Amino acid sequence: MTQALAAKTPFDLALDEIYASFMVRKHQVAGKLDKEIRDPSLLINLARELDLLPPKERVIRITGSKGKGTTSRMIAQILQKESDGKIALLVSPEELDHNDRMRINDQPAAKQTFLRQYAALRPHLQALEETLPTGRYLSPMGTFLLIALSWFKEQKVDYWVLETGRGARYDEVGILPSSLSVLTSIMLEHPSYLGPDIENIADNKLAIGLTSDKVIAGKDCLNWNNKLNLLPPEKLIPCDPERNDETMPGWFGKNRALALKAAELFLKRPLQHHHDLYTASAAFGAKKQTDKSSLYFDACIAVQSLDLDFLKNLTAQGKLVIIASLPDDKDGAGLRTVIKDDLHCPYYDISLSGTRGYLHYEQAKTAGHHLAEIDFNDVQSLQAIHADLMEKNPDANLYYLGTQTFIRLVRKAFEI
Repeated sequence: MTQALAAKTPFDLALDEIYASFMVRKHQVAGKLDKEIRDPSLLINLARELDLLPPKERVIRITGSKGKGTTSRMIAQILQKESDGKIALLVSPEELDHNDRMRINDQPAAKQTFLRQYAALRPHLQALEETLPTGRYLSPMGTFLLIALSWFKEQKVDYWVLETGRGARYDEVGILPSSLSVLTSIMLEHPSYLGPDIENIADNKLAIGLTSDKVIAGKDCLNWNNKLNLLPPEKLIPCDPERNDETMPGWFGKNRALALKAAELFLKRPLQHHHDLYTASAAFGAKKQTDKSSLYFDACIAVQSLDLDFLKNLTAQGKLVIIASLPDDKDGAGLRTVIKDDLHCPYYDISLSGTRGYLHYEQAKTAGHHLAEIDFNDVQSLQAIHADLMEKNPDANLYYLGTQTFIRLVRKAFEI
């Protein structure tokens, strides 16, 4: 055993195994769409064989291009307060570490619990790995779902709130049956996996309704279904966004409206308690830095999901500095243009290295705003960058935006 391998914890080694099926085939699947390389039925069939699939009438699933994680957390919080039961929540990706993808009443699975569940599933996963067709791999997302379902069944939860991965049609959660699903938004997101164009992305996201009795969605998503004619109209339930609180981005109000209506429909009764939900999101938040400045984080990867009015309000209050981490498959060029032309504030790019998947930052590195490249777990480097920016921009608000991987690092570095 090498010294590097010996230094790894059992949890790290388990994660390496979970990602191994993808990693050994990444040269084969690079540049291919999910429909070419992912078969979610493989792990869903295994879950069925192991009797891990939950009763569909107690399952609510959430997908979308923006806000699906926030909406999932909001729904789980509402159900916990309204039902006083055990509420299972699976989110994608992790917040700080992979065991916190799965929660019961907002308490993440302990790492030992995660390892115990994985150890029981491991022989079945290895047997399935040996039968994989050429060009296919066992999805890490699907494996995390299996671990979660096993733990949720053991703990006898009452309701399952499950967030999909990047899509729905070729995602394990996306094909798992449920009584209700929520579609938050459809944007040109992950085109190299779900696309290549927005019509394909819309089809992918709307496909969650193929295994759901009802789908609740905003007007933009319903318009896409009218165009593609994928789901029957009687399956769709419209939800208009509520008036937004100016202290939060606009998409937050939309997610809150979706969560409240979805919980009411899921429980089949009016809600009995007040739910403000302002601390439910892992995609947006703020932390006071000084008497005159705050740190903001926003999981934003496209112009469509950027609340320009919210940012303009911040610039009206004082200086605003934006620090972004946007791989080449995100809308970095569009975001840089909007920030330059409409906000006129300092802007910096940070690229991340060391991730298990494909994160390329050639566009960020050549756009003229590149500040640094750091490891995706390098808390100290990000803290040092932040301290330097604060020193150069006293009393400025610092606004971090980018992928969930970057936001995870921000939250970890600043304990938000």
